[in-house]
Amino acid sequence: MNIWVNGKVISNDAISKSAFIVSIIYFINIYYYMKNIPKIKLNLITEKLYLDGMVNEIYENISHYDNAEVEAPLLMERLINEENNNEILRGIIDDLKLAPKFVFTFGTGIGAFYKPIEDLLAGSGINVTPEQIVLVTLTSLVLLSGEDDAKKLMEKVKDEGLTSTLKGVKNFISNTKEVINSITRNVIGTTYSLLDILGFTFLLVPTMEVITKLINDYGLTIGNLESMFSGLALSIVTYTVKNTLKKIKNKFI
Repeated sequence: MNIWVNGKVISNDAISKSAFIVSIIYFINIYYYMKNIPKIKLNLITEKLYLDGMVNEIYENISHYDNAEVEAPLLMERLINEENNNEILRGIIDDLKLAPKFVFTFGTGIGAFYKPIEDLLAGSGINVTPEQIVLVTLTSLVLLSGEDDAKKLMEKVKDEGLTSTLKGVKNFISNTKEVINSITRNVIGTTYSLLDILGFTFLLVPTMEVITKLINDYGLTIGNLESMFSGLALSIVTYTVKNTLKKIKNKFI
Protein backbone atom coordinates (compact mmCIF):
# COMPACT_ATOMS: atom_id res chain seq x y z
CA MET A 1 0.00 0.00 0.00
CA ASN A 2 1.29 3.46 -0.96
CA ILE A 3 0.52 6.84 0.60
CA TRP A 4 0.16 10.16 -1.21
CA VAL A 5 1.91 13.10 0.44
CA ASN A 6 1.94 16.51 -1.28
CA GLY A 7 1.16 14.87 -4.61
CA LYS A 8 3.93 12.29 -4.29
CA VAL A 9 3.65 8.58 -3.72
CA ILE A 10 5.51 7.26 -0.67
CA SER A 11 5.83 3.52 -0.28
CA ASN A 12 5.56 1.57 2.96
CA ASP A 13 9.24 0.69 2.70
CA ALA A 14 10.17 4.37 2.62
CA ILE A 15 7.94 5.06 5.64
CA SER A 16 9.51 2.18 7.57
CA LYS A 17 13.01 3.38 6.73
CA SER A 18 12.14 6.91 7.85
CA ALA A 19 10.69 5.64 11.13
CA PHE A 20 13.79 3.53 11.69
CA ILE A 21 16.08 6.51 11.07
CA VAL A 22 14.03 8.69 13.48
CA SER A 23 14.30 5.97 16.13
CA ILE A 24 18.06 5.74 15.66
CA ILE A 25 18.42 9.52 15.99
CA TYR A 26 16.24 9.47 19.13
CA PHE A 27 18.34 6.79 20.83
CA ILE A 28 21.57 8.50 19.80
CA ASN A 29 20.33 11.69 21.46
CA ILE A 30 19.38 9.75 24.60
CA TYR A 31 22.80 8.07 24.62
CA TYR A 32 24.69 11.36 24.43
CA TYR A 33 22.38 12.91 27.04
CA MET A 34 23.02 10.05 29.48
CA LYS A 35 26.72 10.06 28.59
CA ASN A 36 26.99 13.71 29.57
CA ILE A 37 25.39 13.12 32.98
CA PRO A 38 28.12 12.66 35.60
CA LYS A 39 28.31 9.15 37.00
CA ILE A 40 27.66 10.42 40.51
CA LYS A 41 24.44 12.07 39.30
CA LEU A 42 23.32 8.85 37.63
CA ASN A 43 23.97 7.02 40.88
CA LEU A 44 21.88 9.56 42.75
CA ILE A 45 19.04 9.21 40.26
CA THR A 46 19.16 5.42 40.53
CA GLU A 47 19.26 5.59 44.32
CA LYS A 48 16.29 7.99 44.41
CA LEU A 49 14.21 5.67 42.21
CA TYR A 50 15.16 2.69 44.37
CA LEU A 51 14.25 4.47 47.60
CA ASP A 52 10.95 5.67 46.13
CA GLY A 53 10.17 2.04 45.32
CA MET A 54 11.05 0.94 48.86
CA VAL A 55 8.89 3.70 50.32
CA ASN A 56 5.97 2.70 48.14
CA GLU A 57 6.37 -0.88 49.39
CA ILE A 58 6.43 0.29 53.01
CA TYR A 59 3.21 2.28 52.63
CA GLU A 60 1.46 -0.49 50.70
CA ASN A 61 2.51 -3.16 53.21
CA ILE A 62 1.33 -1.03 56.13
CA SER A 63 -2.01 -0.37 54.45
CA HIS A 64 -2.58 -4.10 53.90
CA TYR A 65 -1.17 -5.33 57.22
CA ASP A 66 -3.63 -7.61 59.08
CA ASN A 67 -5.63 -7.97 55.86
CA ALA A 68 -3.13 -9.94 53.79
CA GLU A 69 -2.97 -13.70 54.27
CA VAL A 70 0.27 -15.06 55.70
CA GLU A 71 1.46 -18.44 54.44
CA ALA A 72 1.51 -21.13 57.13
CA PRO A 73 5.28 -21.88 56.93
CA LEU A 74 6.12 -18.16 57.22
CA LEU A 75 3.74 -17.73 60.14
CA MET A 76 5.24 -20.74 61.89
CA GLU A 77 8.75 -19.36 61.36
CA ARG A 78 7.72 -16.03 62.87
CA LEU A 79 6.19 -17.71 65.92
CA ILE A 80 9.25 -19.89 66.48
CA ASN A 81 11.62 -16.92 66.15
CA GLU A 82 9.47 -14.86 68.50
CA GLU A 83 9.47 -17.62 71.13
CA ASN A 84 13.24 -18.12 70.79
CA ASN A 85 13.86 -14.38 71.22
CA ASN A 86 11.52 -14.21 74.22
CA GLU A 87 13.28 -17.18 75.81
CA ILE A 88 16.64 -15.39 75.46
CA LEU A 89 15.03 -12.18 76.73
CA ARG A 90 13.63 -13.94 79.81
CA GLY A 91 17.08 -15.40 80.48
CA ILE A 92 18.68 -11.92 80.42
CA ILE A 93 15.94 -10.53 82.66
CA ASP A 94 16.35 -13.35 85.20
CA ASP A 95 20.16 -13.17 85.11
CA LEU A 96 20.30 -9.41 85.70
CA LYS A 97 17.18 -9.31 87.89
CA LEU A 98 15.48 -6.80 85.60
CA ALA A 99 11.83 -5.79 85.65
CA PRO A 100 9.66 -8.73 84.42
CA LYS A 101 7.54 -6.27 82.43
CA PHE A 102 10.37 -5.99 79.89
CA VAL A 103 9.15 -9.18 78.20
CA PHE A 104 5.82 -7.52 77.42
CA THR A 105 7.22 -4.04 76.84
CA PHE A 106 10.06 -4.98 74.49
CA GLY A 107 9.36 -8.54 73.31
CA THR A 108 7.56 -7.53 70.12
CA GLY A 109 10.10 -4.81 69.35
CA ILE A 110 13.03 -7.18 69.74
CA GLY A 111 11.27 -9.64 67.42
CA ALA A 112 10.81 -6.95 64.76
CA PHE A 113 14.35 -5.58 65.07
CA TYR A 114 16.18 -8.90 65.37
CA LYS A 115 16.54 -9.80 61.66
CA PRO A 116 17.59 -6.37 60.34
CA ILE A 117 20.05 -5.92 63.22
CA GLU A 118 21.45 -9.41 62.63
CA ASP A 119 21.99 -8.61 58.94
CA LEU A 120 23.36 -5.13 59.68
CA LEU A 121 25.95 -6.48 62.11
CA ALA A 122 26.92 -9.33 59.77
CA GLY A 123 27.39 -6.82 56.94
CA SER A 124 29.56 -4.74 59.26
CA GLY A 125 31.82 -7.72 59.93
CA ILE A 126 30.69 -8.06 63.54
CA ASN A 127 30.27 -11.64 64.74
CA VAL A 128 27.71 -11.97 67.52
CA THR A 129 25.55 -14.69 69.01
CA PRO A 130 21.72 -14.57 69.10
CA GLU A 131 21.97 -13.87 72.85
CA GLN A 132 24.23 -10.87 72.18
CA ILE A 133 21.89 -9.51 69.51
CA VAL A 134 18.98 -9.63 71.96
CA LEU A 135 21.18 -8.05 74.65
CA VAL A 136 22.29 -5.03 72.58
CA THR A 137 18.78 -4.60 71.15
CA LEU A 138 17.17 -4.67 74.59
CA THR A 139 19.80 -2.28 75.98
CA SER A 140 19.25 0.13 73.08
CA LEU A 141 15.46 0.06 73.56
CA VAL A 142 15.80 0.65 77.31
CA LEU A 143 18.21 3.55 76.81
CA LEU A 144 16.14 5.20 74.08
CA SER A 145 12.86 4.84 75.96
CA GLY A 146 14.26 6.10 79.27
CA GLU A 147 13.36 2.97 81.22
CA ASP A 148 15.09 1.95 84.45
CA ASP A 149 17.74 -0.80 84.76
CA ALA A 150 19.86 0.66 81.94
CA LYS A 151 22.93 0.60 84.20
CA LYS A 152 22.75 -3.18 84.73
CA LEU A 153 22.39 -3.74 80.99
CA MET A 154 25.27 -1.40 80.16
CA GLU A 155 27.55 -3.28 82.54
CA LYS A 156 26.59 -6.56 80.87
CA VAL A 157 27.24 -5.07 77.43
CA LYS A 158 30.66 -3.83 78.58
CA ASP A 159 31.52 -7.25 80.03
CA GLU A 160 30.64 -8.84 76.68
CA GLY A 161 32.86 -6.37 74.79
CA LEU A 162 29.88 -5.00 72.87
CA THR A 163 30.08 -1.28 73.67
CA SER A 164 30.80 -0.17 70.08
CA THR A 165 28.21 -2.62 68.74
CA LEU A 166 25.63 -1.16 71.12
CA LYS A 167 26.34 2.32 69.77
CA GLY A 168 25.66 1.19 66.21
CA VAL A 169 22.48 -0.72 67.13
CA LYS A 170 21.16 2.19 69.19
CA ASN A 171 21.78 4.54 66.26
CA PHE A 172 19.98 2.13 63.91
CA ILE A 173 16.91 1.92 66.16
CA SER A 174 16.89 5.70 66.62
CA ASN A 175 16.95 6.21 62.85
CA THR A 176 14.19 3.65 62.41
CA LYS A 177 12.06 5.54 64.91
CA GLU A 178 12.53 8.71 62.86
CA VAL A 179 11.55 6.88 59.66
CA ILE A 180 8.33 5.60 61.23
CA ASN A 181 7.56 9.04 62.65
CA SER A 182 8.05 10.45 59.15
CA ILE A 183 5.29 8.08 58.04
CA THR A 184 2.90 9.02 60.86
CA ARG A 185 3.64 12.70 60.36
CA ASN A 186 2.79 12.36 56.67
CA VAL A 187 -0.37 10.35 57.33
CA ILE A 188 -1.92 11.95 60.43
CA GLY A 189 0.39 14.84 61.34
CA THR A 190 1.54 13.19 64.59
CA THR A 191 4.74 11.63 65.94
CA TYR A 192 5.11 8.99 68.63
CA SER A 193 7.51 7.87 71.34
CA LEU A 194 9.53 4.69 70.85
CA LEU A 195 7.31 2.81 73.34
CA ASP A 196 4.23 3.84 71.35
CA ILE A 197 5.84 2.69 68.10
CA LEU A 198 6.69 -0.71 69.61
CA GLY A 199 2.96 -1.14 70.21
CA PHE A 200 2.03 -0.33 66.61
CA THR A 201 2.88 -3.67 65.01
CA PHE A 202 1.06 -2.66 61.81
CA LEU A 203 3.68 0.11 61.45
CA LEU A 204 6.75 -1.58 62.88
CA VAL A 205 6.66 -5.02 61.24
CA PRO A 206 6.13 -3.94 57.58
CA THR A 207 8.69 -1.15 57.93
CA MET A 208 11.34 -3.48 59.36
CA GLU A 209 10.74 -6.05 56.61
CA VAL A 210 11.47 -3.46 53.92
CA ILE A 211 14.45 -2.03 55.84
CA THR A 212 15.87 -5.56 56.01
CA LYS A 213 15.69 -5.71 52.20
CA LEU A 214 17.37 -2.32 52.00
CA ILE A 215 20.20 -3.45 54.30
CA ASN A 216 20.90 -6.48 52.14
CA ASP A 217 20.38 -4.81 48.73
CA TYR A 218 22.65 -1.88 49.53
CA GLY A 219 25.08 -3.68 51.83
CA LEU A 220 24.38 -1.22 54.62
CA THR A 221 26.70 -1.25 57.62
CA ILE A 222 26.81 0.54 60.94
CA GLY A 223 29.14 3.05 59.31
CA ASN A 224 27.08 4.04 56.25
CA LEU A 225 23.42 3.79 57.21
CA GLU A 226 22.94 7.48 58.10
CA SER A 227 22.81 8.82 54.52
CA MET A 228 20.51 6.03 53.35
CA PHE A 229 18.06 6.66 56.19
CA SER A 230 18.07 10.38 55.38
CA GLY A 231 17.14 9.61 51.77
CA LEU A 232 14.47 7.18 52.91
CA ALA A 233 12.90 9.73 55.25
CA LEU A 234 12.87 12.34 52.45
CA SER A 235 11.06 9.96 50.09
CA ILE A 236 8.56 9.11 52.83
CA VAL A 237 7.43 12.69 53.41
CA THR A 238 6.87 13.27 49.68
CA TYR A 239 4.63 10.20 49.26
CA THR A 240 1.18 11.32 48.11
CA VAL A 241 -0.91 8.28 47.04
CA LYS A 242 -4.20 9.33 48.66
CA ASN A 243 -5.95 5.95 48.66
CA THR A 244 -3.07 4.24 50.47
CA LEU A 245 -2.67 7.12 52.94
CA LYS A 246 -6.39 6.94 53.71
CA LYS A 247 -6.22 3.19 54.43
CA ILE A 248 -3.34 3.75 56.85
CA LYS A 249 -5.09 6.69 58.50
CA ASN A 250 -8.11 4.49 59.19
CA LYS A 251 -5.91 2.10 61.18
CA PHE A 252 -5.36 4.83 63.78
CA ILE A 253 -9.10 5.30 64.35
